[in-house]
Amino acid sequence: MPTQKNQVYRAQLEQAGTDLFEDYAAGVKVPARGSMVVHRRGEHICRTYVASARRDYYKISLITAGTGIYTLGTQRYQVAPPTLIFTNPLEVKTWEGTSAEQDGYNCLFTERLFEKHRHYREEILRHPLFQPDAQAVLPLSPEQAACLQSIFEQLVREYNNTAAFRQEALLLYLQLLLLEGRRAGRQSEGRQPPFSAGQLLVQRFTSLLEKQFPIESTRQQVPLRTAGEYALALNVHPNHLNATVKQLTGRTVSEHIRHRLLLEAKLLLLHTDWHIGEIARSLGFEEPANFTHFFKSQAGQPPHVFRTL
Repeated sequence: MPTQKNQVYRAQLEQAGTDLFEDYAAGVKVPARGSMVVHRRGEHICRTYVASARRDYYKISLITAGTGIYTLGTQRYQVAPPTLIFTNPLEVKTWEGTSAEQDGYNCLFTERLFEKHRHYREEILRHPLFQPDAQAVLPLSPEQAACLQSIFEQLVREYNNTAAFRQEALLLYLQLLLLEGRRAGRQSEGRQPPFSAGQLLVQRFTSLLEKQFPIESTRQQVPLRTAGEYALALNVHPNHLNATVKQLTGRTVSEHIRHRLLLEAKLLLLHTDWHIGEIARSLGFEEPANFTHFFKSQAGQPPHVFRTL
């Protein structure tokens, strides 16, 4: 049953007359093509497991209590408090809670936030921690966590305020969050040992793999499909690339490519009404039958069956 706070929260959104879409991780709703929602994680239902999906918004989360496994793109993180997480709309993400207690803060916003304040748009959306290849999960020191919690409290207070210049104040607090996130990111980088040549190559490969996606139009097609094509793009020998990736990740280059193609195929089957032939061509399969064979061998069922489940 929804709590009284949840009911009030949703009633406020409905009163605003906006379309709604759901933030599945928190069990609350935020305005579709709307502007901003800020809430405390402990005041809303936090589902134990959130399946792979993209969302239509940017999100900053401060985890102050509870643990979980967070996957962003190809990166997997064991999350423990205090941690700051930045999420962009482009990358696929999953959350698996590993503790019953969950608390902290979420700030979600879409590009509509900048309709009347366009001078903020580039600064915020081009922030380094919102980019697809960013190290966007940041463990915090107690001092950093206290600072960010104070900012989030001010942001929650302003979000629930009806005073003049509310939107301007929200944008200022959002900028402050981004500034402190950038500082935390630099300190986190300073605590990490430098990457080896192999680790850098794997990072370049996984980043390049993820940049082939998302597929957003039936006219779009995955540019790179084979281990050889990735090796050529990275200017390394295919054998060296495959051996390095296999040693450091436990999967071959081809296995990574198949896994990512399968994930994109599932997303397109679930979230579009494209014909299976259109999905097949977008993912680089010349014939729908080849795509069906690939999908069945990887997922254990044909794509049309997966789509109807």
